[in-house]
Amino acid sequence: MTIVMALCLGMLLTLPGTAATAEVKKYVIGSGAMGGAWRVGLGACAQLLNEQFKDKYFFTTAASGGSVENLRRIMAGEYHTCWAFINNMDEAWNGVGVFEGQKPFKEMRVVEKVTDQACSVAVLAKSPIKSFRDFSGKKVNLGPAGTGLVFIFRTMFKALDLTDKVKVSYLNHDGAAQALKDGQIDVVVSPGGPYVSPAVVEISRSVPIRIVEPTIEEEKKIEPLLPYLKVSPIPANKAPGENADKSRKAYFYSTYWIALASMPDEVIYDILNTTQDPKNKEVLNKVINLWEDAGPDFSVVAKIGVPLHSGAVKFWKEKGVKLPPEIIK
Repeated sequence: MTIVMALCLGMLLTLPGTAATAEVKKYVIGSGAMGGAWRVGLGACAQLLNEQFKDKYFFTTAASGGSVENLRRIMAGEYHTCWAFINNMDEAWNGVGVFEGQKPFKEMRVVEKVTDQACSVAVLAKSPIKSFRDFSGKKVNLGPAGTGLVFIFRTMFKALDLTDKVKVSYLNHDGAAQALKDGQIDVVVSPGGPYVSPAVVEISRSVPIRIVEPTIEEEKKIEPLLPYLKVSPIPANKAPGENADKSRKAYFYSTYWIALASMPDEVIYDILNTTQDPKNKEVLNKVINLWEDAGPDFSVVAKIGVPLHSGAVKFWKEKGVKLPPEIIK
């Protein structure tokens, strides 16, 4: 066979609709920023899936700005599946917060829970701020405008009657940590990694800090407005600051794997069957430490009413998982 004939044959075999590719279905996974944990973790996952299902599926991971962009692009039909924070899922599902004015995204389906992340609240150790109510009259940085924590803490301020009593700023996480260190702001709110942001960890090496814990009274007022958040302990010696050798409380929000309702059940089932395999899970977790706890914790999504994907229902039921009935359609 001549080189020209071989090239022509190769082109024919790769044309859409030919026998060589007719059975291969293509899907796009929204991940995160280049070099970030989501991008690395889902990139490794796509590679694993492509190796295992090379004659059946082809998965591409798309870089994105993270949770909010993932949701916007899956809503637009650009992604088939992605990871997202529970607070952004709630906003997209109901058309509120950063998705205010948009049609509620009722085509969202849950696949599994990935991990938990703390809402990190830090002050200098010399600060008189000991609770969320002490934010009154203080300068509080909520992170870049449009991010999920901005909506979360503005809702908390509403619950605690602090809306007009807090001086809010929107510095990025590195800039906010430095501003806290320099005394330009009083409080830094940021996503933990998983407990405290890397920027806050960095300044804690040169100035003493304190993690501000919610009081029981504050928890009772916040819970009705933010039911997807949960108060959990930061394990001893896992985060800097005063009393680092003891357990401290923080609000946590979850990352979930979601997909369009239109994704075939078989695809979602195959994804879970592959990534939940113990050997594969061990391999993925060595790439990025996010896969170890990934599994069927659906208590929080049950509160906001986002259903499970039917392919996920089939998989988890086969594994003997008791699923909340309110999220099974």
